[in-house]
Amino acid sequence: MTTLTDALHALANHCQQTDSSAALTFHRGVEREALRVDRSQGRISHNPHPKALGAALTHTSITTDYSESLMEFITKVHPSVEGVIDELTSIHHVVNHELAKQNECLWPASMPCYLENNDDVPIAYFGESNTGKLKRVYREGLSNRYGRIMQCIAGMHYNFSFDASFWQFLAAHKGKTALTDAQKQAFQSDSYFALIRNFRRNSWMLSLLFGASPAIDESFLEKKPDSLSELAKRTWVGHKATSLRMSDLGYQNKAQANLFVCYNEVDTYIRTIKTALKTPYPRYQEIGVKVEGQYRQLNSNLLQIENEYYSDIRPKRVTQPGEHPSTALQDRGVEYIEVRIMDIDPASSIGMKASTLYFIDVFLLYCMLSDDALLDSDECHQLRVAQQEIASHGRELDAKFDFGHGPVRLQDKASDLLTKLKEVAQFLVAQTGNQAYLEAIIEQENKLADNALLPSAQLLARCQEAQGFQNAMLSLATEQQKAWLAAPLSGDIVDTFATLAATSISEQQQIEANDDVDFDTFLAAYQAS
Repeated sequence: MTTLTDALHALANHCQQTDSSAALTFHRGVEREALRVDRSQGRISHNPHPKALGAALTHTSITTDYSESLMEFITKVHPSVEGVIDELTSIHHVVNHELAKQNECLWPASMPCYLENNDDVPIAYFGESNTGKLKRVYREGLSNRYGRIMQCIAGMHYNFSFDASFWQFLAAHKGKTALTDAQKQAFQSDSYFALIRNFRRNSWMLSLLFGASPAIDESFLEKKPDSLSELAKRTWVGHKATSLRMSDLGYQNKAQANLFVCYNEVDTYIRTIKTALKTPYPRYQEIGVKVEGQYRQLNSNLLQIENEYYSDIRPKRVTQPGEHPSTALQDRGVEYIEVRIMDIDPASSIGMKASTLYFIDVFLLYCMLSDDALLDSDECHQLRVAQQEIASHGRELDAKFDFGHGPVRLQDKASDLLTKLKEVAQFLVAQTGNQAYLEAIIEQENKLADNALLPSAQLLARCQEAQGFQNAMLSLATEQQKAWLAAPLSGDIVDTFATLAATSISEQQQIEANDDVDFDTFLAAYQAS
């Protein structure tokens, strides 16, 4: 078994022999979600998605997630962190100038603003095409299964892949030479699954260091759980929590609790997901599918579509029109991974800092180069428990948590992992000359030394000062938008996004015009495929 140090030495030799650092060129993009709220009270917007920002169905950069008011910003794939940050900055700049025209701004936190009730959340509308209706009915299903309020939680998703040169190195390092195209595809998929297994072993660290959702407005839950206390009027907090978004108070799904999705083999993963897509679930059968001419959900199975399965990381492949994600994985292998555990950083007006992305890069390279041991069901269960516990009280650094091999003090566990990550960061600095990798690790070391620097602690302090979560986040939202509005938009950016908006509207109209069957027929064909 090779060690992390051995793997880094081998990778350094590969870079030297090829006279290139291409193997260390990572490809990444982000998706950031944010609620639209009115600037006066911080209430969720009931206005439609701004027409000036284009069609949510087809826009490549600005769309909606579950709710018409839950915006989602998507960057292209970039070979640098700075490329991601620059594009995301441009998107936010344009959106904030547009929202200001209708007295709205972006909610800066992962946990939603005050919501009066389930009906206070408007479901996203994607037009009258069959594809648009499919998205709408899927969201109706989520509403009937879990309620709309939970669907208003926002996060940051990080899409990441390695360069072709890295795969050449890894295959040689693991003695996989003279592979056929099919064998290369299988090797890459298996390697990404090894990364995912190590991610699941260590993802608690991301909640600890970057979790920023220790507080909620009381409207998020029907009653206050014993694990939370009242900080101020209408504000419930976990005083040692890091990420209530990732705790059992956030994305709750009892139906999926017993769905054991194994990341040991690609085929097993795909088979498990496909089985869930075909397995009827009694409570969902009670809801009904099409009742009195109206769809309540796409089907009454455990999953309506594959994306309904909640996970902190996903294996991904770009799909072709009408293609299911699992079919794409099965036919063409894993292309990239999607990290879904990250909270929105309220302190950043784009929801994240460059140093956070650099840290994730180091973290994912560490996960790829570490031991690729398989996970058994007991370890999977215990890792899930530990993840939940750290989300709910992870700032108890002196407390002991069980990560599958017996209780260990969290401070010691985190320090040990940071030491390993620092070795990877130092390697990247030596090979690329980019100090940002090491600086990102040092920033996290400072948080462990003084946990008042943790985003979760800083958000609680802000809530305390503002006398409540709603007040604190609305104040921050208006403050951030004020800064955006103070910076004039360049003509080039205005023109670029105007073109994107016009193109997206035209493409949606074309999709609607090309529909040649009714929705019932379309849905039956989609389900059958």
